Amino acid sequence: MKTYKIFILDHRSYCINSLGDSLAQMGHRIAYQTSWDYNELEAAIGYFKPEILITVGYNRRLFSVFIDRVSGLCQKYGLFHLYWATEDLINHMDWSLPYIQQAKPDLVWTIHPDCIEKYKNMGIHSDYLNFAFNPRIFPDKSRSDSEIYDISFIGAPHFFKRTYRFDSLEQLLFPLVKKGHKVNVWGEGWFKEQESISKEFGIKIPNDWLKGHIPYKKTSDVYKSSKIVLGVQNAIDQVTQRTFEILGSGAFMIASRTNALLELFEDKSDLVMTSSAEETVELVQYYLKRPELRYEIGSNAREKVLEKYTYLNHISKIWPQAELLIEKKLRNK
Repeated sequence: MKTYKIFILDHRSYCINSLGDSLAQMGHRIAYQTSWDYNELEAAIGYFKPEILITVGYNRRLFSVFIDRVSGLCQKYGLFHLYWATEDLINHMDWSLPYIQQAKPDLVWTIHPDCIEKYKNMGIHSDYLNFAFNPRIFPDKSRSDSEIYDISFIGAPHFFKRTYRFDSLEQLLFPLVKKGHKVNVWGEGWFKEQESISKEFGIKIPNDWLKGHIPYKKTSDVYKSSKIVLGVQNAIDQVTQRTFEILGSGAFMIASRTNALLELFEDKSDLVMTSSAEETVELVQYYLKRPELRYEIGSNAREKVLEKYTYLNHISKIWPQAELLIEKKLRNK
């Protein structure tokens, strides 16, 4: 396999330490920068001399500053543009499609298989790269790890658009709030959304439960230090990136029962699934008292994720097709 210099036009840790680090494990040289100054970006590209430019999902600065300049940048420097559409299918029309129409990537990797044909019908090469797990960032939970939190949840509210996430929060987080089972909640936006949560769901999350922003690499510490981690889902036919990271860490997870989760994991063996608020409360009360069973289920989950759902595994399968397209473009520079 040939290796390349890859410039990632994104500074978010979850992108750099998932896709970026996994490509580095394959032998590719990776560069990125935090500056969004166009002159500094061009200087960095001129110095690094990459063959590939990668952009990811929705990034406010990418969309507000660079969406109309990416195509010209790739033309000027002969870059192969790969876009990872991490907002499919939920925000396909609002975010992914407008970006692709304007930025004109050479290849789209999408997290939703139904979007592959949509892109191909536009004359754009596309392949399926779902969210997955990078074990270099998330070490294994051990029996000696101190479980200082009973229940934890990491994630933002994401109330800007009504999705299955509303239902999942009503199944997992909010019934525990109502019952007074303390949930340690990390993520931006919860303080700001307290009024809308009260109006929409009739509850208020105690302020001392809200922990605020947590750096991406610190999420592993929470998973390993929690007896139960809540796996809120955004859609019934997709699995969130955090799901793979929680399970891959060997943490015990209770998640909404969805078609996508049932296709990938076994209930009561790899994780525990719930279909209602009442069931969630019962499951929490049951599993809080059973540390050995939680550890066994968490260990099963990590073993399955390492075997089937790592980024390195997924990317290695689709990379040969990407390399054909990359080499074709580079030959025609």
